[in-house]
Amino acid sequence: MQLFRYPAGALTADYARSLSGLALTAGPIWFLAPAGVVYGVLTAGSVLFLVYFARAVVRHLTQIELSETGIAARGPFGAAIRWDELCSMKLNHYSTRSDRSGGWMQLDLSSRRRSIHVVSELGNFPQLAGAAAREALRRGHRLDERTRANLGALGVPCDVRGS
Repeated sequence: MQLFRYPAGALTADYARSLSGLALTAGPIWFLAPAGVVYGVLTAGSVLFLVYFARAVVRHLTQIELSETGIAARGPFGAAIRWDELCSMKLNHYSTRSDRSGGWMQLDLSSRRRSIHVVSELGNFPQLAGAAAREALRRGHRLDERTRANLGALGVPCDVRGS
């Protein structure tokens, strides 16, 4: 069994961004007591930064277990998928720049009843994505063009990308 966790550095940045955003939105609500539209905008911002903080906490508490029989996300909102129940595997790239140079990847694995989503901030993400692709192909699943291209961008060997 292999264990994967989100590295502290990535989570520290998420915590810092969310807490800074909360300070800038909830702080004025607490200390200045704004009224009307300003209150609504600051409250909405506070809720968004609180959700972002909660997402960082969930990632901090989650570890991914990869075994010969399946994959599992252990932690809050955890799930497990046996390889023989795998229905779909997708690897998407979400760009933050118009030239597609920045951003992150997300691995989505699903069975009929459950799904697991893992973002590329996870330690050894290319290794995990490659293992999931091998298992999907071994069970006869066809990987879409976008998934194959993204596996190639991660450096996953060509024999794994073929369908």
